[in-house]
Amino acid sequence: MPLQKTNLVIVATQLPPDFEGTPQEYFAAILERMDIQSPVGTNFFVIGDVEPASNSGPWFKNGTKLYVFDINVGHYVPLDISDSLSQFAFIGPNDPGTPGTADPLIWFRTVGSRPLGWYGWDGNSWDAAGGVPNSGNTANRPTNPVDLEQYFDTDINVLIHWERSAWRTVSGTPGDVKAVTADNLTLALAANPGWSVLFGNDESRRGRTIAQAAKDAGSSPVNTVSTPAGVTQRAANEVFGEELHVLGSLEVQQHSHMIGHATLLNSVNSNIVLFRVEDADTEILNAGIPSPTPPNSQTARTGHSAPNGSQTGVSLGSTGTQLVTSKQFTIEDAPSYTTAATGHNTVQPTVWLWHLVKN
Repeated sequence: MPLQKTNLVIVATQLPPDFEGTPQEYFAAILERMDIQSPVGTNFFVIGDVEPASNSGPWFKNGTKLYVFDINVGHYVPLDISDSLSQFAFIGPNDPGTPGTADPLIWFRTVGSRPLGWYGWDGNSWDAAGGVPNSGNTANRPTNPVDLEQYFDTDINVLIHWERSAWRTVSGTPGDVKAVTADNLTLALAANPGWSVLFGNDESRRGRTIAQAAKDAGSSPVNTVSTPAGVTQRAANEVFGEELHVLGSLEVQQHSHMIGHATLLNSVNSNIVLFRVEDADTEILNAGIPSPTPPNSQTARTGHSAPNGSQTGVSLGSTGTQLVTSKQFTIEDAPSYTTAATGHNTVQPTVWLWHLVKN
């Protein structure tokens, strides 16, 4: 390395005129009387904001950052002190194994160019380091959150994160449905950020019992699951059922009504039994009696070859009644003589809860 000129000056005091000694003693006496001095002071470091144009010794940039002159690139570069530092953490995709006494106890795991997370050595194995989120009340949520930043809200005791420009609960997938016990919908929504009331824009499906679907919606479902006997295979989002129901003729169980004495007959005395047949049954068109024939039954029909109160001329009872109507009417005229049916409640014993859907 070539030597650099400095402003240093070597000065010395005189030897005594009576000095006597060997050459080595003479040399030592000269050195003892020599001194290196400078007329303007001595500074082995450059301190300032401007980088020196040539190698002027170590440079403290701005008085705090140490730079040295690199002869290979021809200018000052930051001082490399990596040899003075111990390794902070293992970095890479592979398990570092058992660390030595001088090895770090932290591993930053990567997969290719993708960072995976921090691991720590617990004395036996590398365990993933759990991140503890910030916490506080609702009013102290971060004002400028980044995507997927987490926060534990102590007012509602739930972990939330910032996702799709809104605070949402970490739990739940969009489309999930849950029931909550809050009496007030406003409180239910406040305790469940990122959720809304189920069927909020579809009045036709509100207030209904939720049951499991057994097939996809549409005329050609891709996915279906079987149902047990007596249970209809209904499609997803299908609406069915009613809270009040009026039984139709076909929904009334077959039954009989016993009629007491009305008119005592002279010769043919038989009990009369009124029984129901379906409106479209051919038996009613033929004025027939369903089989097996009820005991002590009586057929009353116009134009029958046998007299009323008997079938094929055979008496069907010793005592009985005869049914007499004051006016004949058709089925279509029945509402004029019969009170309209009243619907009955079909709702099972139920607890009603607010249902929310994850947005």
